[in-house]
Amino acid sequence: MTNDRLEKVLLFYRELGDLHWSTARTEVEDDDGKPTSVEVDFAANYAVESSYGYTSMKWKLANFVSEGTYEIKVETKCDQLGGPPDIDMSSTSILSGVIDLTPPQQYGQALPLRDTVLLGEELVVEFTEPLCCEKPFTFDLQVIIDGTNYRFDREELQVVCEGRKVGFQIDPTVGIDVEQVMGKTFTVEIGKVGVDSLSNIFDANGNAIENNVKFSKTLANINLDEVLSSFTFTLEDIDCSDDIIGALADEVKEKIMLLLELDASDNNRIVLTPLRCKNGNTVTTTVTLLPPSTDSGGGRSLRAASLSASTDGIKAPHSISLFNKLRDISQEEQRKRSLLSTPEGREMFVDEENSGNERIGFPFRVKDLKIIPSLSDTKAMLTTGSDLLDLEEDLFRIASSSKIGDQSKEMIVKKVDRQAIVGEMKLHEDAMIEEIHNHFELELEEGRQREEEGRQREEEGRQREEE
Repeated sequence: MTNDRLEKVLLFYRELGDLHWSTARTEVEDDDGKPTSVEVDFAANYAVESSYGYTSMKWKLANFVSEGTYEIKVETKCDQLGGPPDIDMSSTSILSGVIDLTPPQQYGQALPLRDTVLLGEELVVEFTEPLCCEKPFTFDLQVIIDGTNYRFDREELQVVCEGRKVGFQIDPTVGIDVEQVMGKTFTVEIGKVGVDSLSNIFDANGNAIENNVKFSKTLANINLDEVLSSFTFTLEDIDCSDDIIGALADEVKEKIMLLLELDASDNNRIVLTPLRCKNGNTVTTTVTLLPPSTDSGGGRSLRAASLSASTDGIKAPHSISLFNKLRDISQEEQRKRSLLSTPEGREMFVDEENSGNERIGFPFRVKDLKIIPSLSDTKAMLTTGSDLLDLEEDLFRIASSSKIGDQSKEMIVKKVDRQAIVGEMKLHEDAMIEEIHNHFELELEEGRQREEEGRQREEEGRQREEE
């Protein structure tokens, strides 16, 4: 496909930093049908030109060119006229790029390394190189809880992809029966799930993983009567401002008590963080529901012997049960509000009202449920063994680095030092877990104090108005 003086159109390459250019090679079949190596020459008779006049060829890289960062250019060669070299050749501008033929692989085991995890706890899978993490994600992710009908796809999970790690959580907020799944084994598969799927895990240069990531873990069978639950509570269509937001704490708490049908004696089971006003009509707070435990002084204790007993001998609902009740009421309220947007819905809404169904009268939402187990359950089921702590520490640190070559730079603590730390952590494990729970209890107590201060300020304001 040469014309007039044109002889060759060659592809040249060199590794970044080198001075010497090499000619790219490709493979074609010779007269005997055997593959033979030839130059990438877009003007050769073995180059195939499209109907639009464009020619493309495959550059043979495997076993010819090592991986790395390269510069490339295309150069033409013509019959020499004996004049300046510039009239016998022409070259494109230089482009740079990366040659990467190695697919990503899973690095180590899924984190945390222990077999038992808490519902809602993040699980992390690390890989040998940075991944393609642009959204929408290119990979499938599926979680199946054995012995149940629960099957979650990527869209139904909380998923993050950063650097060379993929992390996810099973969101306990969305319609999952916590009691049903406690103690159940679940399986995880990441990659291309299903024969018809076009998804996969790709590295930053487009190489697909060869085998799906698969592993199993067990959801901790914790005692729900000893669990604290924390979640975001949003109250909508309520007038608020920064000046009066503090005085609304009691009103919000009373609304939650009303929704949960709790007695006044259960008032201390609900703890609110300082309320926040958004856009003048939305109030948000973090609600913590304490276990149904009662000490001799009438207060709440995480370690009380009668954790699930109420004063009248009837088993009191645990905090997860109370959250589920709030979630169900919220979803029903949202459903009824959506009915009012159409004539047919308004007619159905009136029928429901006439049938005696009660309407709460104010919209709210709950999300971001966090389950906080007891001290004893944390120690027994949710603490990584001392023999795995150093390995788990390494894997978490590697996950935060950008390249596998950075591993040595990231290892701040030497192996012998880590072993000493692990031994020390084992000696003080009880104290560490106790400190975590004490810190949380302190936050709850500070929350109660802020509520009491708010009530006192409100009472002082009423007294001044009466005067």
